[in-house]
Amino acid sequence: MSHPKPTPPLILTGRALQERNKKIDQRERQCCACCGIAITEGASRHHRKLKSRRGGDEVSNGLLLCGSGTTGCHGWAHAEPAEARQLGFTVESHEDPRQVPVAHVLYGLVYLDDDGGVWSEPQTPPEVAA
Repeated sequence: MSHPKPTPPLILTGRALQERNKKIDQRERQCCACCGIAITEGASRHHRKLKSRRGGDEVSNGLLLCGSGTTGCHGWAHAEPAEARQLGFTVESHEDPRQVPVAHVLYGLVYLDDDGGVWSEPQTPPEVAA
């Protein structure tokens, strides 16, 4: 039995990456999705499915967090992987970020979509909907 070939991660650059970041920032209302602090500069967008786990630049895979990969809430998500996983701030390599809820400071336990929306229930990915 052959397994389907994994799809490559989405890698955005230039204007497309700026648009993706804008959707994330608007969803988070320019606040850290973890602690709620207002972020006016020095923002970092955390990949819930880490790039090292084939995570891409989908909006559902990104969260605006304070700090960097080693400081603030962004640093916490990398330094405390078990706790970050329980809260949905990180996802496993085999998981679809759209299907894993995150304990978002503004919205509670929600699912994220690739349009910048939040949902109380997981949304059916377009490639599965028929």
